[in-house]
Amino acid sequence: MSDSDKALVKAAKNGDAGSFAKLYSRYYRDLYHFALSFLLREVEAEDAVGTAVMKAYEKLPSLKKNESFKSWLFRITSNECTEQLRKRSIYLEDNEHSEPSASDNGYSDSEVINLLGLLPERERLILTMSIFSGYNSREIASILDMREGTVRSCKSRALEQLRGSFAN
Repeated sequence: MSDSDKALVKAAKNGDAGSFAKLYSRYYRDLYHFALSFLLREVEAEDAVGTAVMKAYEKLPSLKKNESFKSWLFRITSNECTEQLRKRSIYLEDNEHSEPSASDNGYSDSEVINLLGLLPERERLILTMSIFSGYNSREIASILDMREGTVRSCKSRALEQLRGSFAN
């Protein structure tokens, strides 16, 4: 995280809404693309990012490390996306005509959503950023303040867990 971003986070934590707005404008595009790849629907992605940013603004004083702002914001967005998928899944389960997804694997969208929901938050976030958003391990490591090797091993574990779930 750049020094200017750290200064903006500090100012935002002290109540400067303009500083938070600058941070939001810097990260909106990445958050939106992340949410869109997660949810696959533009309106839901916009809603998820909007809700996540409002939650982040409200919870900003609880952020312990200013340099972790970006990864913290992605986690909040990931949680919001997961919540929207959960709501969609409940809707699909309640709908008698739940159709399989367009993929050839025979699994419905709600089944895939449920399987992703079984992953620990960190693995789900890394897998989603990698597969659906197209970030490479170096980019994910930078965003989440992790080591590149940790990102790769988390991704590998998540994929292995999903393979095992699909096999059952």
